[in-house]
Amino acid sequence: MKRRDSIKTIILSSIGASLTLEGCISPLNENVSEKIWEYRYGRTPYEKDRDKKFLNAQFFNNSELRTIERIANIIIPPNEFGNINDAGVVEMIEFIAKDWSTPAHNNYGENVLRKGLIVLNNLFENKFNNKLTDCSDDQIKSIFDIISYNDGIEEDFKEAASFFATYRYMVVTGWFTSEVGMRDLGYKGNIPNVWDGVPEDVLKDHDVSYDEEWIAKCVDQSKRNETAVWDEDGNLLT
Repeated sequence: MKRRDSIKTIILSSIGASLTLEGCISPLNENVSEKIWEYRYGRTPYEKDRDKKFLNAQFFNNSELRTIERIANIIIPPNEFGNINDAGVVEMIEFIAKDWSTPAHNNYGENVLRKGLIVLNNLFENKFNNKLTDCSDDQIKSIFDIISYNDGIEEDFKEAASFFATYRYMVVTGWFTSEVGMRDLGYKGNIPNVWDGVPEDVLKDHDVSYDEEWIAKCVDQSKRNETAVWDEDGNLLT
């Protein structure tokens, strides 16, 4: 089974609401809350003020954002459904970093997400004398293949493996809870289909058939959005 297919199998059992937001990493002087916060109904004035302040903040610098984007593109490469940028994965991680950068979350953004980038970058600089973003795809994959598993991993790689697991989880979550990720997953959800009557083989099994006049009224897809009207005797008029 391919890596992407195995990830799909795991995600199918735990699909959640989409976390993807658009443009969290826009310049600080841009009113990104108007651009991003699509669902503004039901917000109190306090919540709206917090949203505006929060969404206009920026946690990662541009270099860190490029590193996250490179990591994400190696974990889930572009395909016919879209890419990491289409899915808003980097923006989602930026959002989480800001949201969890509080004492209540043990400053998760700083102590885990930012520190993780530092540890991973140090690993590549020690191995290839280059930052992660300056390494080739093959070089990055060679390191990721080592730190993707904890079983039998050398002590020198354990910390990097832990941080990589965190980013891998976030990238996969961001991808498969986005619109493009849902299409990649093949998830349809609660989508209405077109019903054109009981299948012919089932009708034959029960030795029944549709009345042509009735089927023309009740299974006419061109009228599927019309409300049925009945007369006093129970006859269908529309």
